[in-house]
Amino acid sequence: MIYLFSGLLGGGILTAICWPLFAKTDSLDSTILEETQWDLLQRKKDVILGNIQDLDFEYKCGKLSDEDYKLIREEMTAEIAVVLESIDEIESSQDLDALIRHEVSSRKERVAGSRICSGCGHRNSPQNKFCADCGTNLD
Repeated sequence: MIYLFSGLLGGGILTAICWPLFAKTDSLDSTILEETQWDLLQRKKDVILGNIQDLDFEYKCGKLSDEDYKLIREEMTAEIAVVLESIDEIESSQDLDALIRHEVSSRKERVAGSRICSGCGHRNSPQNKFCADCGTNLD
């Protein structure tokens, strides 16, 4: 019985400690850090191209046989083709200028709703009770 109680108590404490790490907030900082599908595809493209460069280097150093090099190179080329096709599809299906204008206007709205610190002039998100820069009470 005591082991069960200890396990539940430990689990509750661990959950309370880890909860802020996984909770999604709607603050200005978290919205800036969010990635779109296009961002993820761009990063994947960079990784695959880097892998192809590494593969070419290892082949030139003599670490790979001709058959292995050709097989792996074909697989990576097919993978990069799929990623580039997806990027082109996203870019052609959406008006990027309209997306940029929408993102700029939504960020301006968020900034307009922010609270300015009387102590240092730093812009804070509306839910902040204290300045993120100097710690002054915003209420």
